[in-house]
Amino acid sequence: MTSKDHSNITAAFFDFDETLLAIDSAGIGFKVLREQGYLSRAFILKMIIVMLLKKAGFINEKIMANAMLSFYRGRDLQPFIDSAEDFYLEYLRPNLAPEVIKKLRWHQKQGHQTVLVTGSIDYYLQPVKQDLGIDHLLCTHLEMGPDGLLTGRPNGPVCVGDTKLILAQELAAEQGLDLTISFAYGNSELDIPLMENVGYPVVVNPTAGLSRYAKKQKWSIL
Repeated sequence: MTSKDHSNITAAFFDFDETLLAIDSAGIGFKVLREQGYLSRAFILKMIIVMLLKKAGFINEKIMANAMLSFYRGRDLQPFIDSAEDFYLEYLRPNLAPEVIKKLRWHQKQGHQTVLVTGSIDYYLQPVKQDLGIDHLLCTHLEMGPDGLLTGRPNGPVCVGDTKLILAQELAAEQGLDLTISFAYGNSELDIPLMENVGYPVVVNPTAGLSRYAKKQKWSIL
């Protein structure tokens, strides 16, 4: 806890995939990696099976995220960092959701602290944060092994579900943010824990499950 804890600062938390970004960044990322020859047939088959199991409800988002992260096992992080800005400019920036960007700009004009909170990976989110002038980034980090190569595992928890809320609460304590007067924008059930704990939850392009829940709670739908 810091002396900032009672500052009553308003924040706006934005999910990334299919919220601030109109598409799924992991999907486009793996498409690009496939075109560049990074993905083996075995890995592609594995991900097809994982996605089918996820769609059928047999596995959750965390299991799917860990399966995706296994792609990085034994790889050097630096080439991915080096290509992150080009990836953002070519594939992500053209797909930013205009209506949500307007909300982001409104919050910035009000002097609110803006936060990107997402299960996506830090290295390709840094250009997003810098270009959009977002104050804080809460996301998934890649674990580095003692040999300097990636392990294919997350460093810390994957930033989905309850983890989003925990990280947001930690940030609030550090920065003096007041969640009761803050906003959260999200598109899936995994955003519910955070959205339930802010004063102004806003649903964007919702999944069927979040849409039903939001209507019961009478949350705003963008």
